[in-house]
Amino acid sequence: MKDTSLEMKLLSAYDAHADAIFRHCYFKTGERELAQDLTQDVFLKAWSYMQRQDSILNMRAFLYRLADNLVIDWYRKRKSPSLDVLLDAGFEPVGADSRVEEQTEVSLVLAKLRELGEDDQKLITWRFVEDLSPGEIAEILNESENTVSVRLHRAVKRLRALLQ
Repeated sequence: MKDTSLEMKLLSAYDAHADAIFRHCYFKTGERELAQDLTQDVFLKAWSYMQRQDSILNMRAFLYRLADNLVIDWYRKRKSPSLDVLLDAGFEPVGADSRVEEQTEVSLVLAKLRELGEDDQKLITWRFVEDLSPGEIAEILNESENTVSVRLHRAVKRLRALLQ
C-alpha cells in the first residue's frame, strides 16, 4: 500500500514539474536529449529517495536540487561548454509567436545575464525564468530565505546596471 501512495505522489510530481525540470536542464546544458535524460534521472532519484525516506516537504524545490546536482555532475564529468554556448547559439526562452521587439529585449537581457557571475545567473534564472519563490530557492541552496532575497536583489541590481 505504501508503494501505491508513493507512486501517486511521484506521478503527481511528474505531471506538475517535469516540463519545468526539463526546461531547467535544457537551459543549463543546451542539449535536448541530455535534458530529457537528466529529467528522467531526476525522477528516478526522487523515486529512490521516496522509497527510503517517504517525506519530502517541498517537492518542487527537491526536484530542482536534484536537477542542479545532476547538471553539475554532468559538467564535472564532461567539462563541456557553459551557458555561453547556449546563449551564443541563439536560445531564447520566448514563444515562437512573440514579437520581434520582445525577442530583441530578451536577447539583450540574456547577453547581459551571462556577464554576471554564475551564482547571480542561477538566482535570476530560477526566480524569473523558472518562477521559483525565494523560499524555494532558499531550500535548493540550503540558505535562509532572507539571504536569498538579499542576494537576488543585489543580482538584479547588477543586471540593471549592465543594461543601462
